[in-house]
Amino acid sequence: MNLHRPGWLSLRAALCAATLLALGASAAVIAAYPPAAAFGWLGAVLAGMALLSELLPVELARRGVRVTFTLPYVAAAAATIGPSWALAIDVAVIAFAGALYPLARRQSGTWEWLGLNAAVAASSVGLGVAAQAGLAKWITNPEWQALAFMAGYGLANLALVAGIDWATERRPISDNVASTLRLGAASIAVFALVALAVTVLADKGLGATIPATFIPIWALRNGLEARARLYEHYYETVTALSLMLQRAHPYTHGHLERVSLIAEEVARRLGLRSSRARLVREAAVLHDIGKIAVSEEILDKPGRLTNDEMDHVRRHSAMGAEILGPVGQFHEMLPWIRHHHERPDGTGYPDRLTDVEIPIESKIIAVVDAYDAMTGGDHPAERRSYREPMSVADALDELERCAGSQFDRRVVGVFRGVISEARR
Repeated sequence: MNLHRPGWLSLRAALCAATLLALGASAAVIAAYPPAAAFGWLGAVLAGMALLSELLPVELARRGVRVTFTLPYVAAAAATIGPSWALAIDVAVIAFAGALYPLARRQSGTWEWLGLNAAVAASSVGLGVAAQAGLAKWITNPEWQALAFMAGYGLANLALVAGIDWATERRPISDNVASTLRLGAASIAVFALVALAVTVLADKGLGATIPATFIPIWALRNGLEARARLYEHYYETVTALSLMLQRAHPYTHGHLERVSLIAEEVARRLGLRSSRARLVREAAVLHDIGKIAVSEEILDKPGRLTNDEMDHVRRHSAMGAEILGPVGQFHEMLPWIRHHHERPDGTGYPDRLTDVEIPIESKIIAVVDAYDAMTGGDHPAERRSYREPMSVADALDELERCAGSQFDRRVVGVFRGVISEARR
């Protein structure tokens, strides 16, 4: 089942568009601010610090973000040796570091992405210079101009990256905004303070001391990297727990993969923000983790379960929430896992919640889980031992029949649309 929705713009087309925009922005900057001051030793120091910062990124791989720390030095260059030199430094540094990075990691980076990054940088400098020029009409202080440049550059960069991601990969714009906001006010404050410090030192002729400003950048980098490692450990915990369940009951491997993928797509189409939809996907992977506390004889029983056996199985949703409870990263999804067998008519378990009391995330998991349990996977090992799989049409009809009582009616409608699109 393929739920990928390719973007309407190819990577090369995005590169062409970004390059045209970058050429226009660069021409405007150079025409308005031709290099008046010599590049000199101050330019060399700023360029060296910018390159060092660019070569030490922090990758928040799970969030699709790669954070670099070049901007304070580029902003200081714009305010002291001139916007044209800042443009040259930024583009050269990004191009050089971008070419080295895949080699250092032994990866096969694409020249399209390298060109795209350089084009985005050049275009961002254009808006940064515009913001700097606008402030210069009232304030000539270079420190304030550096901050204005940073603000314009940052907004342009965010808008361009978000737009390109959306056009080429259909990644929602809100993802980029959320990722940027997650860096936090403290990170932005460090960037601003470093830019101010570098600009002051450059303006006062103390360029030799500029390398000392890398100390707070290094501290910020280490803090973000530590946070990224914690986030990765969280995902490793998710993987380990799901593997534990899969090894105990092999049929769950494909089931969990399918349910999590479709649940995320349904969540998106129901209007949940992207970060929350991804969390629904993680909850869907873990929604049956409580079954590790259920007897394997009962789970693998080929015939109909007795009432006592059913009561034993019904404990798994509450047990799942209890198992995950001590891990802080799981707290938001605990109610979704606990209540994924509740029903709008109030006859579900474990707490017999009614429609408005059930989290929408639980309703999504319930529909997707039930559909996959009815249809099963392509491999015989992925099918339930106690029933023959239904056809897709019959399973969708069953969901419709139970909409409003067992399942949320709106979720069923959106789910049907997702399945119909995936089958085309």
